[in-house]
Amino acid sequence: MDSSNSNNKWWAPIEEAFAGINLKSLNVNCPKCKEKGLIITRWIKGPTLKPIYILHIKREKVREVCELDQEQSNNIRDKVSILESDIKRLLKSRKSFILFSGGKDSLATLVYLKDFAKKDGNDLTAIYVDTTAGLPENTKYVKKVCKYLEVNLKIVRPKVDYFTLAKEWGIPSFKYRWCCRELKIKPIKEYLDSIKEQKVVFDGIRAAESNVRKQYMPIWYHPSFKCLSVSPIFYWPDDDVIAYINNNGIPKTLLHSLGTSTECWCGAYKTIADFKKLYELSRDMFYKLTMVEDENKNGYTFIYENGQKISLRDLEKEILKEKEMK
Repeated sequence: MDSSNSNNKWWAPIEEAFAGINLKSLNVNCPKCKEKGLIITRWIKGPTLKPIYILHIKREKVREVCELDQEQSNNIRDKVSILESDIKRLLKSRKSFILFSGGKDSLATLVYLKDFAKKDGNDLTAIYVDTTAGLPENTKYVKKVCKYLEVNLKIVRPKVDYFTLAKEWGIPSFKYRWCCRELKIKPIKEYLDSIKEQKVVFDGIRAAESNVRKQYMPIWYHPSFKCLSVSPIFYWPDDDVIAYINNNGIPKTLLHSLGTSTECWCGAYKTIADFKKLYELSRDMFYKLTMVEDENKNGYTFIYENGQKISLRDLEKEILKEKEMK
């Protein structure tokens, strides 16, 4: 037993979330005790790489917990899969939701799940977060796709809009990502808390997106949503995502060609190239973000490159200069 955690029984909500369902995707041989068990990851604040455990369950109760060391974790990740049979079990046994941003990955996931849900007569609801920092075109596209696919759509919003929060808390950054918590996680959590039935949330996260995401697990317990979180296309390469969308007659949008998400322009992770695209696509949003910089008391900017702050006003001058030279 993992004695360091045996007193608080942190696995209790995970045990409850897995009750009544056997997911073969996560059944592995434990490298510590050599017994069969359920591989899971546990969200803890701090490290990007979350610890991995093997839960040994009998009669739907956790009898033993083995915490893996780094080497054991690295070796066993490749043995984790995401089986279609498990996806179907989850859709059939739980109230099912998919986080749909309108981007390519969540779009492919939505179509993939819709096919399963339709064949088996299961309900599926898409959750779209209006972050208040997105482009109106993105919201219109999400509505259009859900109508086309005949999927229920729930739109949630933060209680306080992005621009108000940015005035109070400053510009989000890679190390200061208040935006994700306030604009996305909280409104989704508030909605899901109103669903009393056993539920599951699907998303479009893929291992190919980054080295960090390669270390994720395709099925895990989400402590904020209080249910299982599943990434059905976790192992799909980029080409498969594009091909799947193209082969299913889904309405296309210019937004997919931008190479960046358009449902949230909070500023975190955005590059010079992204802001140049935004300038051409939505001058209104570009100027709104310029005002956020102007009103920022600490003088922070959305773009920080090669040790230099680059304001959006300076970027606009650069864009206009480039246009003159053409």
